[in-house]
Amino acid sequence: MPQHEANSIAKVLARLKRHAGQRLDLRRNGPYGSPGRTAPVDGATGSDAAAKPLTTLDATIRPVGTGRYRRLGWAAGEPHLLRDDLGVGPDADRSRARRSLLYVAHHTDVHVCDAQSPARLVGGEAFGWVNPGSDSGHRPQETCTTQVLDQLVRATNAVRTSPLSGAEMACCIQSGDNTDNRTVAEVGWWRSVLDGLPLTPGTGLDGRYEGIQRSGWRAIWHPDRPGFDLRQHQGFPYLPGFLDGAVGTFHPAGLDVPWLTVFGNHDQIFQGTFGEGRGLPIHRLEAQLVGASRSPFTAAALIRAIAAATVLGDDPAVWRTVARRPGVARVTPDPESRRPVRLDEYIASLLLDRGGPGPVGHGFGPENLVDGTSWWSRTLGEDVQVLGLDTCHHRAGDDGRMGPTQTAWLEAELRRHHSRWYDPSGREVRGDGSDRLVIIVSHHNSRTMNNLGDDPHDPGRATTGPALVELLSRYPNVVVWLNGHSHEHRIMSHAHPGAGHGWWEVNTASGIDFGQQGRTVELFANGDGTLSVVVTVLDHAADPAVPYRSAQGWTPPRLASMSRELAANDDRWFEPLALLGGFEDRNVELPLRAPFPV
Repeated sequence: MPQHEANSIAKVLARLKRHAGQRLDLRRNGPYGSPGRTAPVDGATGSDAAAKPLTTLDATIRPVGTGRYRRLGWAAGEPHLLRDDLGVGPDADRSRARRSLLYVAHHTDVHVCDAQSPARLVGGEAFGWVNPGSDSGHRPQETCTTQVLDQLVRATNAVRTSPLSGAEMACCIQSGDNTDNRTVAEVGWWRSVLDGLPLTPGTGLDGRYEGIQRSGWRAIWHPDRPGFDLRQHQGFPYLPGFLDGAVGTFHPAGLDVPWLTVFGNHDQIFQGTFGEGRGLPIHRLEAQLVGASRSPFTAAALIRAIAAATVLGDDPAVWRTVARRPGVARVTPDPESRRPVRLDEYIASLLLDRGGPGPVGHGFGPENLVDGTSWWSRTLGEDVQVLGLDTCHHRAGDDGRMGPTQTAWLEAELRRHHSRWYDPSGREVRGDGSDRLVIIVSHHNSRTMNNLGDDPHDPGRATTGPALVELLSRYPNVVVWLNGHSHEHRIMSHAHPGAGHGWWEVNTASGIDFGQQGRTVELFANGDGTLSVVVTVLDHAADPAVPYRSAQGWTPPRLASMSRELAANDDRWFEPLALLGGFEDRNVELPLRAPFPV
């Protein structure tokens, strides 16, 4: 659900106007623009002999043409932009004196997805124009989430050594919504991609896709039925074999560096949104549908399922009774693979050593199972402490919060890594902590932590985004907060009035929506009393455009390339390019005053 913003009449009208112009262009010029310059290849000569771009400093990927459906091509790279929001000006010659303190990668919102599960609620596609809360029911690119993550991993491995400093990458941080619906299959696929283990990203019938893109519903893109659906009439391509290729077995590369993770709302509750609470009991559909042999593909069928669950409860037999009507398709049941994973079971799976780069637990430890907690603190390098938060509501709602137990833990942990801080009135407080620079990691960002509902996982008064910003701003060793959730690149500064310091919030776009990117984040001591957080956007490793027909078949890189192209055209209620943010949100250098001598 990109951007997590409500629709408005103005947005709908603007979208209709844009689409009218694109349809006119389509009729005039045909469905496809030029595919753009292809990526340099190994062994190339002449003007194409340059190395393949490693990051968006070298080259970016952008749509080509102005039609309703646009292909992708290479565009110019983007240099780092120095932001002075905090009033800190590092020395102009800092590159000669600076020292790298920490170099990490950041992935978020990859949404590894079982796109064939009846519990996906894909009929919600019909509501996307007026209710963005259900708009994530179906994306045309969501069959390829494992292949996209594999290509993001390969891109990350390619910059394991920092192009800026030569520092070795300490770890890759996965900041939640690692899965789309926290099922046994999705958790296993996500881990297999990161650990480099062979996987078959499909449930139900082996080697055969059975999801909504073979339902016969003309509102949905059917890539293997030429000219069948409305999207193909808008320029979407005919791609025979694409769907079955997406659920085929492949061997991912696996990360070359250790990785840490936190939980997102899609890793916690049904569809990342629904649980016990006020309103329709949509959460009951999970028990009804997870083992079903019939899937509600259309909006009408989904409405029938919701009505039945509301009136009659979550007994699967209820769905079997009302499923014998239009808008429902047969699927091969797979109840164990599609079963939701409990939070403690999820943490226990992270504590299993599967032979990947580690560390065991990936931030979590046995103490989390003993205490029933889902947050952690880990040391990285000589100077940095990373605090992993759980900002999810564990009962209902996609927006975030923190409960009082976690908030108290966070403040105690901050004091453990500070020799001085400020109380709520702005007075300096001295303590006996050892000074370390602090990086915060969570799924939600400060703009989307506004869930005030009580949470049985950590009951009591909620800490919202503004309250968390105020808390972190009282602790000068905090340098950056890495997060996701909004599926867009956005960077904000937070200054503490009167305290003489500030810090940065880096919100990274998703691995499922355009541009399917991650970041590298490098923390420098500049040698002049300042620090810099240097953030660089990373495209996944697949080429921006591939031929629609190839003797190779649908290989994982070709699937990932098509997924990014489809994401660039998946503008049901938002403009995909808006998710990239502005120049000031992508490749940037973020200076701040060093809180103690480093």
